[in-house]
Amino acid sequence: MIMATVTAQAWPFLVARGRRAGYRTLLMPQPFLAEGDAALLENNVQPSGVPDRPEVLNLTTRMGRAISVVHATHRLTAADLGQADDPKDEHGRPLHLLYGYVRPRGTRVEPDPADLRTARATALEVYRRFLDDEANFTTGAGQPFPLRTSLRTPAESRPAPGAAPRWRPSLRVVLAATLALLCIVFLLFTLTILGDTPTPPKPECVIEAGTTDCPTPTPTGSSTAQKRMVGGTSSARK
Repeated sequence: MIMATVTAQAWPFLVARGRRAGYRTLLMPQPFLAEGDAALLENNVQPSGVPDRPEVLNLTTRMGRAISVVHATHRLTAADLGQADDPKDEHGRPLHLLYGYVRPRGTRVEPDPADLRTARATALEVYRRFLDDEANFTTGAGQPFPLRTSLRTPAESRPAPGAAPRWRPSLRVVLAATLALLCIVFLLFTLTILGDTPTPPKPECVIEAGTTDCPTPTPTGSSTAQKRMVGGTSSARK
């Protein structure tokens, strides 16, 4: 199968919690938000134990669209929000962003770090607005950006120009070859059975009256010759 490299676009997203609010989708790719599939990422993207390491998750939308979700987990710092201390929730726990981008599904390729930086910059901008008014914040629509990561997708396999077409046996040829093979197997099996037939036992010795040993069998030709010799000797004596 030939793989074709295509240029695609991606949509950024953000799933995060605030100082008081729990995890929710703050930024959703615009096409999926329009389809009413806002909870798709919130229900499937999970935090990672390694900061900012990209992971790829394949999903299918409610409308049957095959997508790949490239996501990472970022722990918020004071520098991210321009504060003196690292931001925390009302219970003193650190805050994390589950961010990334959604792209059309292709073969698994290593995400370009530049694409992830673009998604993180967009996520931080959205998160700052969210912290200003957590209660009244509404999910934003992520706008597409061109991917730097090249996608490789299956393409129809076509023979190269001038290449000889590959021969494929027809059904008739396959059936004939199978029948010939079965005949050979049957013949070998029959020969094996015949070769294993036991040799009939020799007749038992019958001891004639007045003798103690079995007579030695004499070939037919030798017996006739002996008779002729006996006859000739008798005539000579006469």
